[in-house]
Amino acid sequence: MREDGYRPNAAASHEKATEDNAFEDAYANHLDPLVAISRTGDVYWAEGYHRFAIASVLGVETIPVLALCRHQAWQQARDDLCTELSFSRPSGLEEHSNHPDMQDIGQ
Repeated sequence: MREDGYRPNAAASHEKATEDNAFEDAYANHLDPLVAISRTGDVYWAEGYHRFAIASVLGVETIPVLALCRHQAWQQARDDLCTELSFSRPSGLEEHSNHPDMQDIGQ
C-alpha cells in the first residue's frame, strides 16, 4: 500500500475458499470496505477495519468503500441534493454537498 497506493479489493487475488466456507470466495473477499451512514452523515465502518487501519497508518487519505446502508434521513438528503438545483438549495442541504457520500451525485 505504501508503494502502490490502495488497491481495490476486486483487483486483489485471494486464496480460494475452503469447502466448508464458500461464502468467502463468492462474496466477502471481493468487496471493498463496507460502511453505514447515519442520519447526520457520520460514517461507521462495518467491514474492512484492517484495510482502513493500514491506510490510516500509511497516510492514505481516501480509499474506496461501499455504502452498506444509509439512514432514511440521510438518503432523503441525497435524494434532495440530486433533485434540487444548486441555486435553489436550502442552506442545510448545501452544507452536505462536500460530504464523501455525495460525490457521486451530479452537482
